[in-house]
Amino acid sequence: MRRVAFRAGLAFALSLGAGALSLSAEDPKLAKDSASPSDWSGYVFVSDVIGEVVKADDKSVTLRVTWLEPQQKNGNKNGRPRLSQNNRNFSNPLQRNTGRQNQVQLKEQHHDYELEYLPPSLVRSKSLPPKLDDKGKKVLHTQKEIDELRAPAGATGYAASKSDLVAGTIVELHLIRDRSISATKATEDDLRIKYAVILGKAPTPPKDATNAGAKPDDKKKKN
Repeated sequence: MRRVAFRAGLAFALSLGAGALSLSAEDPKLAKDSASPSDWSGYVFVSDVIGEVVKADDKSVTLRVTWLEPQQKNGNKNGRPRLSQNNRNFSNPLQRNTGRQNQVQLKEQHHDYELEYLPPSLVRSKSLPPKLDDKGKKVLHTQKEIDELRAPAGATGYAASKSDLVAGTIVELHLIRDRSISATKATEDDLRIKYAVILGKAPTPPKDATNAGAKPDDKKKKN
């Protein structure tokens, strides 16, 4: 009799456990909560830079950065700035400051940089992307949709796709390098994209954006 009761109790307990597992698997909220952010502990922040997308695919982004450099009276050209120096003297194409240029006699110089993604790299949007109904009209997001777009925890902005990085997109790239590479030995080739944050669109895309033969400046070029 005791053996029968024990078997019945064991079967009941197993059925409860199976039901609990089934519930957690079917509950999207629980599944979402179990997803943890990417582990970036093996990388170190290097710099962030704003520029205009010349071309992009699922592996890399070619970014055109507009640097503000003092005009050289002797006619010598300014060297190509290194992204790893975290030089803040670049221009945001969406916020042109002509007054500053005239005051300190700065000259705009364009340089292209080809930067690669890592497997956990994310494309984000600084602002909440619009939601359209079946008629193409803008409608409000639900709080659940907003929370989903903000995921994963710790990521900046809202979810976007690599396919959103078309020519003419103004983007802020957060650049990192492998922690095992020391700062003294690191080169431009060691930089990788952590986040690509979409800021907006340029009025007109780069003229050479559709030129398949166009190549970015040689990253290994020594200034």
